[in-house]
Amino acid sequence: MLEIFRTGQLESSYARLNPLVKFILFITFIIIPLISTSFLLQLFSLVAQIPLILMSRSGRRVVRSLKASTFFILILIVLNYITTNSIVFSLSMVIRLLTMIIASAIFMNGSNPSEIGDVLSKLRVPTSITFSFIVALRFIPVLADDFMNIIASQASRGHEVERSGFIRRAKSLLPLLIPLIVIAIRRAQQLAEALESRCFGSGKRTSYITYEMGLIDFLALVYATAIMITGSLLATLPPEFLLLPFR
Repeated sequence: MLEIFRTGQLESSYARLNPLVKFILFITFIIIPLISTSFLLQLFSLVAQIPLILMSRSGRRVVRSLKASTFFILILIVLNYITTNSIVFSLSMVIRLLTMIIASAIFMNGSNPSEIGDVLSKLRVPTSITFSFIVALRFIPVLADDFMNIIASQASRGHEVERSGFIRRAKSLLPLLIPLIVIAIRRAQQLAEALESRCFGSGKRTSYITYEMGLIDFLALVYATAIMITGSLLATLPPEFLLLPFR
């Protein structure tokens, strides 16, 4: 599941977009599924991301993110069917979750933390909040890798982690938390020293990187606008025009 938070920037047309444009595309596909519970709207928002997947060359990243979320998807289907007794509504909610996961995977795969920080700065988000968010994006995958390395090193010393039973497995994971906490504290201390040596917070933050708008950026904005308008129209259609309306 932590695969969703791993940022990266492959060489692709999507990665060359203006960071603000990529953020607008991301927000568009987060908002559209939330407009209505219509099955047709959810299916449209899912299919509309296919061009972005091809453009960003993030097919493998999307597949890995979906595989990591399989457990939550199954739980969502069961709980929605139990509470509503409607398979159509359950599928709509699952497609809504898939759309958001795919949108996040595309955005994270085609952006680096510095670009995300620049976007938040342009949106007038306070520097402290922006920096905390960027640090979290960088450190969550790093700590996940550290945890896997600790598991491998402990397994080489005979420590059994994959035990049957939830309680026994939880107990076997407790000895792994201490070295992980120690590593996290060391990284935090190193980060604090690095920030202090660079006088972080002493003045207004500036950037030497400038972002320009090109033709592909305007086309992406037109696409986002078309998706938003089409999604809004699908959400306002009467039930008799919908393929599988939720009743």
